[in-house]
Amino acid sequence: MAKHASSMYKRSITALGVSAALMMALTGCLGGGNDTPQEPVESSAQQSSGSSAKDAAIAERGGDDSKKTESAEASAEPSKEATSEAAKEPVAAGELTPPGTALKFGEIAKTRSNSGKQGDEKYKEATFDTTVTKIVPGDPADLAKLEGAAKFAGQTPYYVFFESKLTSLSKPSAGMSDAYLDAHLKDGTKAQKLIVFGTLGDCKSGSFETEGKDDTFSYVVGSTKSSCSVFLAPSGDAVTSASYSSSSYSYEKYSDNEYNKNPITWGK
Repeated sequence: MAKHASSMYKRSITALGVSAALMMALTGCLGGGNDTPQEPVESSAQQSSGSSAKDAAIAERGGDDSKKTESAEASAEPSKEATSEAAKEPVAAGELTPPGTALKFGEIAKTRSNSGKQGDEKYKEATFDTTVTKIVPGDPADLAKLEGAAKFAGQTPYYVFFESKLTSLSKPSAGMSDAYLDAHLKDGTKAQKLIVFGTLGDCKSGSFETEGKDDTFSYVVGSTKSSCSVFLAPSGDAVTSASYSSSSYSYEKYSDNEYNKNPITWGK
């Protein structure tokens, strides 16, 4: 009997030991969950080069996230991505050529265009150095090559040559429109613009240089596009000037565009 009692006593002690061990393990697991928040992981991610570049770009664009701004300012060396983003920020509206400015052929106007809705994540803006280099009369015979040529009888084509240098781009894009120009007859009225697919006479257009691929495929800031537009003048008249009314930039209200009544003009 004494031997049996001793055996039962040992089994009871062993069971108590196992229960205590399980309680300690459970307590450790619960305690570990409370002492291991996600914040250190988030902080580590913010210190990576990719997030630092993003934070720096947000700070330069006037973001209101103070934590990200502080993280960007604390970076000893901004990443190449952040530096590139800063270099591509569009110029302020006050730096654009004012409405009503009269320029000579070859002189530069600072213009802009945009894409998307302002304030939207996909909104993009670009600025350009735009200049009309020359206006050249074409040969009326050039019009005879077009479909329905009879309707152009008595008209002379005029070729307006201009250049656009891409000076800034807020986000990668290969679809931003450069300046859209009008042309004017001797009395200042608008000349009829002729939409031509391909080339007509010596009137040819190029494109901006591109770089990157997929989501980063974009025009190269600093590259220049040479363009030519065709306008018509009745016999005895001529196309003598060109103008820019900011039609490639979308305003919230039509009345906000001061260039409509006071365009930038180029002439001799």
